[in-house]
Amino acid sequence: MSTEVHLPYGTWPSPITVEAVADASGSTSWPAGAADENWWCASEPATATVRLLRNAPGHEEPVPVLAPGVSVRNRSLGYGGRPYWVRPAETAADSHLLVFTDQRDQRLYRAEVPRLGAAEDDVFPVSVPLTPADPPGRETCWADPVTGLDGTEVWCVRETTRAATAPHDADPAVRTVREIVAVPLSGAAAQDPGALRVVARSHHFVCGHRPSPDGRRLAWIGWDHPHMPWDASELMVADLHDGVAGEPVRLLGGSHGGTEVSVPQAAWAGPDTLYAMADPDGWWNLHRVDLIPSRPTARAITNVLPLQQDCAGPVWRVGASWFAVTPYGVVMPHGNGPQQLSCWSPESGALTGLAEGWSRFQGDLWSDGERVLVRAADPALGSALLSVPLAPGSGPARRTRTRTEDPLSPWQPLPERRTVHDAQGRPVHFVLHRPTHPTATAPEGELPPLLIQVHGGPTSSGGVTADLEYSFFTSRGFTVADVDYGGSTGYGRAYRDRLRGQWGVVDVDDCVTVARALAADGLADPARTAVRGGSAGGWTALACLTHTDVFCAGTVLYPISEPAQWRADHTHDFEARYVDTLVGVLPRDRARFEKISPAANADRITAPLVMLQGADDFICRPDQATRIVDNLAERGVWHRFLLFEGEGHGFRRADSVRRSLLAEVALYRQVIGDHIAPDVPLDAEAL
Repeated sequence: MSTEVHLPYGTWPSPITVEAVADASGSTSWPAGAADENWWCASEPATATVRLLRNAPGHEEPVPVLAPGVSVRNRSLGYGGRPYWVRPAETAADSHLLVFTDQRDQRLYRAEVPRLGAAEDDVFPVSVPLTPADPPGRETCWADPVTGLDGTEVWCVRETTRAATAPHDADPAVRTVREIVAVPLSGAAAQDPGALRVVARSHHFVCGHRPSPDGRRLAWIGWDHPHMPWDASELMVADLHDGVAGEPVRLLGGSHGGTEVSVPQAAWAGPDTLYAMADPDGWWNLHRVDLIPSRPTARAITNVLPLQQDCAGPVWRVGASWFAVTPYGVVMPHGNGPQQLSCWSPESGALTGLAEGWSRFQGDLWSDGERVLVRAADPALGSALLSVPLAPGSGPARRTRTRTEDPLSPWQPLPERRTVHDAQGRPVHFVLHRPTHPTATAPEGELPPLLIQVHGGPTSSGGVTADLEYSFFTSRGFTVADVDYGGSTGYGRAYRDRLRGQWGVVDVDDCVTVARALAADGLADPARTAVRGGSAGGWTALACLTHTDVFCAGTVLYPISEPAQWRADHTHDFEARYVDTLVGVLPRDRARFEKISPAANADRITAPLVMLQGADDFICRPDQATRIVDNLAERGVWHRFLLFEGEGHGFRRADSVRRSLLAEVALYRQVIGDHIAPDVPLDAEAL
């Protein structure tokens, strides 16, 4: 007997609760290895901390490396950087040497960590500070520690911001300095800042520092305001003398002669050879840089693997890594939208696939030369941390943890990559999540409500695995479309550059294009189409509500609403000049700012919305959200405004995620009808 039931879209019962979504809202990042052990960072929504975990073959269940309460995270660039380094134990009797940043004070610490299984899991190592505490009026963070020349130091990016002394001194760009600094592992600098040594300086922003194999040279990447690193960044090299870099030489990239080239990563292949990802041909492709042995100058620069595919991504975090140079070749993901992980042979030029079936790989790949650790995803396979052996015949890529059956999988769709075209014939890419339920179907002829999801960045791109937050809605009969609007990465520079000077126009048009295409294909109800997004996605969601009549409602998280006020002292240093590229330069382009600004045109917003904001957000400050909320309140437009104490840019606490989803359900009940998601109890106190 059939158990199928016919219920209107948006009313299907689902076991995916707000609590389940909140509990699963954490993420993993920064994999690394220590001998056969796998290490990674995992954010914990219950405690709003980032734990450092590890496992190994035969010890698959992850165990924490450090004591509860230690959050391994730094604030470099505002979005963080690689927060730890581990040197594997040399003998069975030795311990691994760990260096990490503690979120609580942003200092570097070291700890001796016994091999997995050599001590009880609940016995944690003692942490010893390596860097000094900040004096009053200064904030310092340390990111991406790498091995120094003789094993007695780690070299990091040090970011120092002094406090503002007066209103005219509020711009963080003039108060922030970044340098590559050597930190002694002895701990001498913890009490004596003079024990620190500045290794290199060049640009306002630096990252990706790597000493050459013979210790003669240092390579790094730098850029300056107003450029963002995905627009124009430079590969620098300098000779090292007594652990200090000499005059740096630009080898590749930057803004010169009317052209811009971005270099997101470089790595040494030998004393006089570097590989670098760069996009002079419009795609982040692999280039070999051959140096003159006697001085840090390029003898030849060659695109060794010219593909009309991106092989890297945008630098948002210090220490991001998309490729690794190994004895077996250069390992890297590549592709437009769907990706492959391959090893390129310098000898034959051949590409050999390494992780069959997986179609997306994150930008924090790690390798010790014999294997690669990388976070991977695929609609059919889910997501996992993969360990990929590199030696021929050593076997396939393996999950570091056995895949367990997900009892919620029958309620989760298989995401589909799709492309539609706008009125000018340009492609617009998106990921479709269809309504999915094991037993419920909708009455014949009914169309599902649609949620247009707008990612942040705006240089991000949509994922291709089941997302529990999206499944919360799709399992109840919604369609979700995650739009890779113009400006998204993974489709080449031309697609990325479509947003330059057109923020609030191209992104809005692309969201409208996807919404209308899905309606035309009979996959969504145009009268029940809402928009949702956070950060830059919150900006686009607001702009959609301001400048179009396509959307019946909006869910807006920690947004930008007034671009003229999202710069200099109104945000953080990394993005303090970003709006110059996205919109224009003030005062010259003030008319354009006023035309596209949701805050300046808030009277046009008539659709109900939910505004969700962290009280401690220093990237998109709360006044950006309250500008809109105050206008809606004055005009009597239905809205809900939740200000989360203790939250910053992006919610880390499970309760914040839970309350946000409840507020969104309340929005759809207000706009679409009281019948929406009847199985979700709304808690008045939570809202």
